[in-house]
Amino acid sequence: MLDDHEAKRRHSAETDVQVIVNPVAGGHRALAVWQRLEAAARLAFPRLVATQTIGPAHATSIARAAAQRGASHVLVVGGDGTIQEAVAGLIHTPTVLGVIPAGTGNDFSRTHRIPRDHGLALKVASGGNVRRIDIGLVNDRPYVNVAGVGFDAEVAAWTKYRTRLVGGAALYVAGVLTQLVAYRPQPLNISLDGQERVQKCLLIAVGNGRYYGGGMMMCPDARPDDGVFDVVIGGDLTKAETLKLLPKVFSGRHIGQPKVEHLRAKVVVVRGGPGLTVHADGEPVGTLPAEFKLLPGALLVAVPAAAGL
Repeated sequence: MLDDHEAKRRHSAETDVQVIVNPVAGGHRALAVWQRLEAAARLAFPRLVATQTIGPAHATSIARAAAQRGASHVLVVGGDGTIQEAVAGLIHTPTVLGVIPAGTGNDFSRTHRIPRDHGLALKVASGGNVRRIDIGLVNDRPYVNVAGVGFDAEVAAWTKYRTRLVGGAALYVAGVLTQLVAYRPQPLNISLDGQERVQKCLLIAVGNGRYYGGGMMMCPDARPDDGVFDVVIGGDLTKAETLKLLPKVFSGRHIGQPKVEHLRAKVVVVRGGPGLTVHADGEPVGTLPAEFKLLPGALLVAVPAAAGL
């Protein structure tokens, strides 16, 4: 955490604040969130520039340009996907990320205890409590929560490429049920800081944050500022065992259950079937092989004073 003097210095010396609004985040609710919050945001940040994203990776270019011109903060009004994109433009810069959680899952905000109330979240972003956190990379793509391979990645791929004729939650449940029938634990070669093993796995989750999937606490002990990944390996689980474990993931009680391992590593490499999907924060980002690396202390983020990460 930056000390009070440094936080106040940053705030008083700010040049401008860039707001990134993803108008389609949260089922197209994020724009309405920003419209309700804008007047208060302009009082908190008198030199404020707001930009709406218009497509994939636009948030990255907006954030990068803001950091290059010396913006004190980039404030994201959106969900984890928009945050992930913005972070890619802010790594290793002095610009502080602030978050107004307005997406569907808001898992980054859960890990960092950023209030769901948008007015309180704005106070956090403008209040000067700044923490330096790690950022994960999977095949050199930044992510902020959890990435991995296996059952959950295949669910992510299945849902992404289906026509959304039903709501997001219903589609996700359909994806889980479909993969529960179709997916089998796969033999994978796993390297954890150079220590190799080969085993059948239902999934491998490599967490910098604790949550993904809209509140699933896959990595309950992960700390985004400790310089190490939390790695959860679900082994050769049967369908019945998987079905029994799934509800426990929402409370983190899957850790310590039979065939579930919790490990830590700074570099994780996974090799296996070339068609197996890799996901980052629930978004399909390619197929195996996958290398997960950590960038320690690569991002400044505004958090509550008592975040207790």
